[in-house]
Amino acid sequence: MSAGLHVAVDTGGTFTDIGIRKDDGELFVWKVPSTPEAPNEAVIDGIVGGLEQIDRSPEEITRLVHGTTVATNTVLTREGGRVGLLTTRGFRDVLAIAHQDRPAIYDYRQTRPAPLISDDTIFEVDERIDADGEVLTELDEAALDQLAETIASADLDVLIVSFINAYTNGQHERAAVKRLTELNAAPVVSAATEVATEMREYDRTSTAAINAYVRPKVSTYMEKLEAGIEDLKIPSRLWVMQSNGGLLNPKMASTQSAKTVLSGLAGGVVGAANWARSLGLKNVVSFDIGGTSTDIALIRDGVPDETNFTEIDSMPLRLPSVDVHTIGAGGGSIAWLDSGGSLRVGPHSAGAVPGPISYRRGGTELTVTDAHAVLGRLGGELLGGRFELDIDAARARMEEFGKTLGLTAEECAEGIIKVITATMARGVRKVSVERGVDIRSCNLMSFGGAGPLHGADLAVELGMESAVIPPHPGIASAVGMLDAPIRHDFAHPVQANEWTRLEPLEAAFGDLQDQARREMETDEFDREWLVDARYVGQSYELTLPLENSWHEQRRAFDEAHAERYGYSDDDAALEIIVVRLRATIESERTREAQAKAGTGAPEPKTTRQVYIDGSWTEVDIYDRDAIPAGTSIPGPIIIDQFDTTTFVHPSLTCFCDDRGFLHLRTRKSDDDDK
Repeated sequence: MSAGLHVAVDTGGTFTDIGIRKDDGELFVWKVPSTPEAPNEAVIDGIVGGLEQIDRSPEEITRLVHGTTVATNTVLTREGGRVGLLTTRGFRDVLAIAHQDRPAIYDYRQTRPAPLISDDTIFEVDERIDADGEVLTELDEAALDQLAETIASADLDVLIVSFINAYTNGQHERAAVKRLTELNAAPVVSAATEVATEMREYDRTSTAAINAYVRPKVSTYMEKLEAGIEDLKIPSRLWVMQSNGGLLNPKMASTQSAKTVLSGLAGGVVGAANWARSLGLKNVVSFDIGGTSTDIALIRDGVPDETNFTEIDSMPLRLPSVDVHTIGAGGGSIAWLDSGGSLRVGPHSAGAVPGPISYRRGGTELTVTDAHAVLGRLGGELLGGRFELDIDAARARMEEFGKTLGLTAEECAEGIIKVITATMARGVRKVSVERGVDIRSCNLMSFGGAGPLHGADLAVELGMESAVIPPHPGIASAVGMLDAPIRHDFAHPVQANEWTRLEPLEAAFGDLQDQARREMETDEFDREWLVDARYVGQSYELTLPLENSWHEQRRAFDEAHAERYGYSDDDAALEIIVVRLRATIESERTREAQAKAGTGAPEPKTTRQVYIDGSWTEVDIYDRDAIPAGTSIPGPIIIDQFDTTTFVHPSLTCFCDDRGFLHLRTRKSDDDDK
């Protein structure tokens, strides 16, 4: 175990969260307002401010981990670099044509977001490689030299070279990148296969385009952040959270920037997976609620589901990432009436500014947070008294809104909570029931600023085993990063089937290991081999561990297919089209502080009237720090802490384990444990 302080910083839209783990395992949490125009300032201010609170210095930091939203926000706000594309003649429209699926097939008003690369910065050159990697038309080097001047006049930040079928043979891409770099066609020239090495031309080109688009901002951000860390004389190297739940260094983050698109979100899933393993929970649904959205992921036996394909702003990103289902439901989700006069909540949000009415920032529309305030689940202040709520203003607006529905303020507020609970429940079923997992066997790991307010409602609604609240749920994404491993993923296209068996994979193994050694600058890493397999004729694959023989591989695939889709096909032929290497270096585990045991039931700090299931009820309010390990308290109760508020439904009991986790379980299951 390394001595010193372990620090994680997670940048959010409203707050930047700081988690500091001391030498003895005790965790200190801190929050500072985010600085969207210069996010590195909030990171540095947060580190300095958090250390001042515990009277420690930056020189004591031995591990520094950061989750960033720079790449995500750059895409969503369309404030990235000026990017050009050089492609095979005849394929300039690959980004505009995109996929032919339609998210709303009968809505003629539906439009796709514009590609990140405009038509006037797309260039073509003669060359062609077939799907087997054979050269059909040599790269026209003379035309490439002439084109370099035209490309240079476009004043690009980044030029990507994406040739058809380059994933099978990248020689033309590499040659074009080398020559255009020599001719200074653009400040940065890169090949699409440097980012994504798999089949599907649109997906591969889109991934390269996203990477190029966010690269200038991410690299500039990393430079400023590293300079600030150096000024503080922090001895630790900076590690950056990436979408796959692992860490990479700032240099890689600057060039492979698309890998950080789900950076902060992944931290929470990694934390939930670590907690699931340590608590011995088999099936866990990670449930992270923020101000605008809820991020939901399935964790089986301590391992989160992963995917090799995701989207951002409807654009494909073919890179490994935690498999998260995001819905537009959060504390800032706005209540409204549809054309039929029915109550709806979300997906649009009041955001951080102006925010909920109760936040005193000029908000005028009712949100989920306002509903909690009106129901009494939230008191008059948050963040340990640093943030006051205007409950009277929220109630006045709730009364006005409720009249249109024929409801009192309390009935209207409870209706908002029920509607958002139903929306969240659909999201939980999406990652559990639809993947062949019985929701009743799952535990809900509730975190984020609003997760503990909703955990009990979801557990009751879905009949789950329990809702589990970690010790510091409001900054769980930051805490989760502290124990994340260094991780790099590599992929190589192959063609293996029942006739070739696993033999074609051997050559790919060596190539991938060589790549891993170069990129990670060491041979000391754990290796996990995976394959992408499918029945011949299918359009998409399942990723599963590599087995020792073709027979075992076939059996494993059939089982995985049956679990995911409800059937397997004994008559269909199997093929493997990609082999993957997941290379990791595990972090040194630090011991965690244990919750203090008590000799009796804790005393509530106060009581408050809370509207529950149609009536006002006197409810005990507890400070979380005052609840000792081994204590069970029957609901209804409310538990306050610096970064969140936990609501315990009357049908549940709250049990605090020896690590400080709260387990909200039905009275029957809690009695059975005793």
